[in-house]
Amino acid sequence: MSKVARAARVASRQRVETLTADKTIATAETGELYLIDKSDGITITLPPLQDGAYVKFIVVDEMDSGDLVIKGATTADYIVGALPVYAVDAGGDGTTSTAAAKGTTKDILTVTDDNGIHEGSWIEFVSDGSYWYMTGWILGGDEGTTAVVA
Repeated sequence: MSKVARAARVASRQRVETLTADKTIATAETGELYLIDKSDGITITLPPLQDGAYVKFIVVDEMDSGDLVIKGATTADYIVGALPVYAVDAGGDGTTSTAAAKGTTKDILTVTDDNGIHEGSWIEFVSDGSYWYMTGWILGGDEGTTAVVA
C-alpha cells in the first residue's frame, strides 16, 4: 500500500458496530471496531482469513453471566498470540494469567466470565492470510475469569 493510500485510510473514520447478539463477521466488514454490549455471553465468528483483515472488540457492558467466544470461520483458521487476563476485583490478588496460542490447532478463543469480564477489556485480530494474530487485555473479576484458546 502506498503512503498516500495509507494516509487516506488512517484519516478516514473507522466503522463502529455495537454487538448485542451473536455475530458472524463478513469479509467486507473487516477493519471495523465492535463494541460488545451483551452481559450474558456472545459468540463471534471471524471472517475468512485474508491478508490485511483486521477487527477489534471492546467490552462496553460487564459480561457476568456468559462466555465471550471468538472463533475462526473454519476449523483451519488458526489463532496465534497471547491474551493476558488481569484480576481486578477486591478478591483478586492482582495476578495475571495468559491464554497463548501457537496457531497449529487452535481456532477458538473462549473467555469465561466466572467473576465477570469487565468494561474496557479489548481484543484485536489481524490476519496475514494464513493465521489470525491476537492481542489484547482482559480485565476480569477475582481469579475466576480465564481465557483459553483451543
